Amino acid sequence: MAAGGIPRQGIDFLRELSNNNNKAWFDAHRNVYESGLLEPAKRLVADLGEQVRVFAPNIHAEPSVARGSIARINRDIRFTKDKSPYKDHLDVFLWEGGGSSMSGCGFFVRITPELVRIGAGKHDFEPNVLEAYRRMVVEPETGQALEQALRYIEAAGYELGGKGYKQVPRGYDPNHPRARLLLHNALVAGTHTRHPPELSTPGFAGWCSAHFHKLLPLHTWLVDLLAWASD
Repeated sequence: MAAGGIPRQGIDFLRELSNNNNKAWFDAHRNVYESGLLEPAKRLVADLGEQVRVFAPNIHAEPSVARGSIARINRDIRFTKDKSPYKDHLDVFLWEGGGSSMSGCGFFVRITPELVRIGAGKHDFEPNVLEAYRRMVVEPETGQALEQALRYIEAAGYELGGKGYKQVPRGYDPNHPRARLLLHNALVAGTHTRHPPELSTPGFAGWCSAHFHKLLPLHTWLVDLLAWASD
């Protein structure tokens, strides 16, 4: 089993799970989940931590589930019509910040039976972070720094996401040169691709790390945002 990569056994498990999304099937194949997906994911996180800390030294890469870098495979079905108990994908998140992974910003990779989604950012702005974000967007120095980071990232082929509003929030100029950024309640950038050849090899951590390095300008700006919001 290749260290640092997700073996074919793990991908096949996800594909079969999408067609057999029930507890009985999962319990019968739990050993495949653990050996073919969970354990390789732990090694991947450890490898990523070593590589990403070269350019983001304060990143958290915890090779464990839930409060670590690996998301639970169980879905929260309390408030959704879809009662499928399991996710048909693997999520990994490396984060920066003093709190939990959910409160930080960082780098993420999602592996589905067909695709890899990879990116960086913060998927939800808490109220204090949202207000700090808006102030930093309109402030000349920090706002221009964000514009520059996003130009670089978009030129490299990554798509910007996290737009949550249709109108500029009250109290801010709708004609501001960065008004489009005031529509965000989260800020992420990423891309998706068919499975790369490196997926099941030790080179997959390097493949991910290369993407993360290109997304570093956004990550660095968001780290400054969280520091400002906590003051």
